[in-house]
Amino acid sequence: MKINSSVEVTMRATIHAAVKRDFATLDERLRSLKDDDNAAATVELALAVVGFLMVDIHGGRPGDDQIVAVAGEVAEAESWAQPTRREVADFLMKLMRGEPFASAVPAENVIVLAFVVAANLLSSCRRDDEKWWDYLDRIEATMEAAG
Repeated sequence: MKINSSVEVTMRATIHAAVKRDFATLDERLRSLKDDDNAAATVELALAVVGFLMVDIHGGRPGDDQIVAVAGEVAEAESWAQPTRREVADFLMKLMRGEPFASAVPAENVIVLAFVVAANLLSSCRRDDEKWWDYLDRIEATMEAAG
């Protein structure tokens, strides 16, 4: 997967707001994502990052029990953004199965969850000796190498 540098910059800034748990900045960043190709590409990249993180963290495609466990941890840790365990589980299940979100997760929730879940996984599952953005660098390198 070739990562567009301008899309990547936008995604990182939005994830950064979620890592900082700065609701006002996150809201501002999300509102700046207009209904255009760049916004769609930014969300798609964030979704791809979450998918790669889930595979990396679990050493392969996670099972349903693992997804539900992650959902509980994310919902608890990111209560500032008010995701429910069920919303996060539905989001991750659909994402990991490659299924459309529409039947289980409203579009606006998919957008918020893409960045909040990415922020949580990057922060909580990174190596002890690295920052979240270093982990993101590793994930992006893997994504690009995978084609």
